[in-house]
Amino acid sequence: MESLGIFFSKTFFNNTIQQYLLFFGVIIVAIILGRVVYYFFKNYVRKLTAKSSTKIDDYLIDIIEEPIVLLIVSIGVWLGAMFLSLSAAGEKFFENVVVTLLTLTVAWFFVRFFDMLVTVYVAPMVKESESKLDDQVLPIIRKSIKIVIILLALIIALANLGYDILSVLAGLGIGGLAIALAAQDAVKNIIGGLTIFWDKPFQLNDWIEVSGKSGSVLEVGLRSTRIKTIGGTHLVIPNSTVVDTMVENYSPRTKRRQVVNIGLVYSITADEMEKAFNIIENTIKSIAGTDPDDIMIRFTNFGAYSLDLEIVYWIVDNDNWKMIIHQVNMGIKRNLDDAGIEMAFPTETHYVINQNN
Repeated sequence: MESLGIFFSKTFFNNTIQQYLLFFGVIIVAIILGRVVYYFFKNYVRKLTAKSSTKIDDYLIDIIEEPIVLLIVSIGVWLGAMFLSLSAAGEKFFENVVVTLLTLTVAWFFVRFFDMLVTVYVAPMVKESESKLDDQVLPIIRKSIKIVIILLALIIALANLGYDILSVLAGLGIGGLAIALAAQDAVKNIIGGLTIFWDKPFQLNDWIEVSGKSGSVLEVGLRSTRIKTIGGTHLVIPNSTVVDTMVENYSPRTKRRQVVNIGLVYSITADEMEKAFNIIENTIKSIAGTDPDDIMIRFTNFGAYSLDLEIVYWIVDNDNWKMIIHQVNMGIKRNLDDAGIEMAFPTETHYVINQNN
C-alpha cells in the first residue's frame, strides 16, 4: 500500500498521478453520464412526450438530447480541471477550452432549433404558397443561416482562445478582396440569383424565353438557371444573363393566339366563300381546347394565285397546343375537301387568242 501511495504521489508538471487520475476520471464519468442521459431521453422521455397531444415537446426533446451530452462533457472538463494544480496560463487554457465547448454546444442547439422552426412552421407555409420558387429558395436560405450561426460560434470561440478577431477579419478581408476581383462573374451570378428570387419573374415549370432560347424552368440556383428545351436538352444560363436580358414568360397567359393563312382558288364564287367561312368556323369550334367565342375569319387579299383568307383563333389548352393546331388544320382541310371547295396553289392560266376568227 505504501508503494501505491508513493506511486500516486509522484509529480509530473506540478501535478501528482493521483490528480491526473482524478482529472481524467471526472471526464470519463461525465462522458458516461452524458451517454446515460442521452439513452434516458431517447428511450423514456421520448415515449412520454409521444403520448401528449402537442408535438412541440417532441421537437424540443429532439433538439436538446444530443447537445446536452456535449454540455455535460464540458462541465466534466471544468470540474476535472479543479483537481489539477495549474499555473495562471494553465487555468486560462482550461477556461478557454470549457468556454469553447459551451459555445459550440449553444451553436449546435440553435442550429437544431432553427432547423425545427423551418421544418415545422416555415416549410408547410412555403408548400402551400402559390409561388414555386419558394420551394427552391428555402433550402438555400436554410443552409445559409446555419452557416452564419456556425461562423459566429467559431468567431466567438477564436476570441475566447485569445486570437485577435479584428486582425483575422482584416486578413480575410484582404484575401477576400483578391478572390472577389478574380471571381467577379461568380459574384454577378449570385447577385443575379438573389434578384430572381426577390423579383420572381418566373416560377419553376414556367415556359420562358431568354436570349432567343426557350424552355421550361427546371431549377433556379444562386449561380445559374437551368431550363429544359423543347428538344429535351438542358440549358444552363448564368443568372447575370437572365437578369441583364429581356425574359419572356409564356406561362401566365391563359390562352394562345393562333393565325392561319390559306388561299382559295379564283374560280370559287362569293357564296362558296361564305360557305367556306362557316365550315372553317364550325371546324374550329368542334375542336376541344379552342375558344369557340373568339374566332375571326377575314378575306384579306386578292393574291397572285389565290383568294387569301386569314383565320385567327385562340387555344385555351396550353399544354396540348401543338396537337390542337394539328387537329384544326386537318379538320379544315378535310371539311373543305368534303364540301368541294378547293384551296389554291401557285398556278398560271394562259389565254390563247385565235386571231384568225
